[in-house]
Amino acid sequence: MNQPSLVRPARPADKSEVWRLFRLCHAENGLLPIAERKVNFYIDRLLEPANIVADDAGPRGIIGVIGEKKLEGCIMLSFGSPWYSDEINVDEFLNFVDPAHRNGNHAKTLISYAKEMIDALRGDHPHLKLMIGVLSVKRTAPKVRLYERQLTPAGAFFIYPPPENIEPPRHLYRTR
Repeated sequence: MNQPSLVRPARPADKSEVWRLFRLCHAENGLLPIAERKVNFYIDRLLEPANIVADDAGPRGIIGVIGEKKLEGCIMLSFGSPWYSDEINVDEFLNFVDPAHRNGNHAKTLISYAKEMIDALRGDHPHLKLMIGVLSVKRTAPKVRLYERQLTPAGAFFIYPPPENIEPPRHLYRTR
C-alpha cells in the first residue's frame, strides 16, 4: 500500500533510501555507468546545503521525497544555467517512483512539487524555468505521456549509437 502522495524535503537520514531509488532509476533508465563518487557529491550537497561555504559556486538544489523510512519516490532538482545565458533555471536530475508504488499519484505529485518550487521562486526570478524531461531506455512512451499531461513539451532527446537494451517509442518519433 502506498503512503500518501505528499512530498517533503529530503533529510540527511534519507541518504541510503535516495541512493536506493537512484539505483533503481539507473537500472531502468541509465545510459552510462554510475560514477558513485560523483553521485555522492551531488546527493551530499543537496541533502546538506548548510555544509556548502558561501563562495562555493558548485551545484545547489533540493531533493523532494515521498515517504518516511522507506521512500516511495523522489525528485532531485538543481540550480544551473544554460551555456548561452546567465539566467538561472532549475534542472531535474532525477524523478523516480519505486516500481512497487506506481499505482498511485506519486509521479504527478513529484512533478507538481517541482512546478510549485518554480512558482514560489518566480517572484524574485521572473525568468526562472524548470527543465525536466525523459531520457530513458525502457517505458519511454508512458513517461513522455505523463510529462506531456503536466508540462509543455520543448524538444526531444536522441542518442547515437543506441544502447543495446533500448526500447525506442516508435509511435512518438519517426524511426527507420
